[in-house]
Amino acid sequence: MTSDNPAMLTTEFWEEIKNGKLVRPVCQDCDNSFFSPQTLCPQCQSDNWKFRESSGKGSIYSFTIVHRPPDNAYPTPYIIIDVELEEKWRMYSRLLECSPSEVHIGQPVEVSFQEFRGEMLPFFRVERD
Repeated sequence: MTSDNPAMLTTEFWEEIKNGKLVRPVCQDCDNSFFSPQTLCPQCQSDNWKFRESSGKGSIYSFTIVHRPPDNAYPTPYIIIDVELEEKWRMYSRLLECSPSEVHIGQPVEVSFQEFRGEMLPFFRVERD
């Protein structure tokens, strides 16, 4: 997927978020899932990739707790997580509905689409049984 306009690389991602779907780029040559969308697959440098839907389930690879937000729109404290999704790709997001004292590496999470500042975003919450 090549484009002269780099912003076009993420257009489909954001459209699918509005539809309640989490997608990621998948290389059609080596089957590598990666994020964020970029011109070439980071594994084999092919430009032959397409978006595929993700299960939206994964686990916390790493996290940090933010006590001093950039502005008053953010609750304090809030948790930023590095999520490893089931399809072996990772992304950063915010963990919702979890106390900082309860978050831990390896914790199972699932995507939760929420509006923030007028935009639909893919946040995560602890996976429900």
